[in-house]
Amino acid sequence: MNSKSAIERTLANRPPSKVNWDKSLYAPVKSAGKNAVGDFGEELTKEWYESQGLISEIINRGHDVLGGIEKSEVKTAFQGKQGGYFFNQIYYEDQETGQRKDWDYLVFVFVAPMGIEMWKCQRPDNPQDHFNKNNGWSWRKSSPSKLDKAIWTKVWSEGTLG
Repeated sequence: MNSKSAIERTLANRPPSKVNWDKSLYAPVKSAGKNAVGDFGEELTKEWYESQGLISEIINRGHDVLGGIEKSEVKTAFQGKQGGYFFNQIYYEDQETGQRKDWDYLVFVFVAPMGIEMWKCQRPDNPQDHFNKNNGWSWRKSSPSKLDKAIWTKVWSEGTLG
């Protein structure tokens, strides 16, 4: 058996990704795994609150970041191979206790190879109007331009998403 040739055959038969991370400043976070991706979004959100003059800390109990008095749930998505973004595990209740999670704001952090956008909304009362049911609630679209601007506001960006 030859694992090297199996790797070569596997990669040769894959369609090329529409998204190239080779020269991205954010590639090390992407390659570090899902926990690093989530931590990155939380760190960015904490830093954003601090840039607004608010004392901020990462909590991870009922919500992710406390910025001043705002309790924010942070979801981070790196642009996928087909060019879109997928935010999942948006929970309104704690999976173990069934108790209401105490976040008041939801923050989506979109990360593309050459930029980041951070969008924020107040906790939607009717998640079924904005998200799909999938391991909690989820949102999958091609870009933040698909967010409902009646509830979402872009609060920060760096570089360009595309």
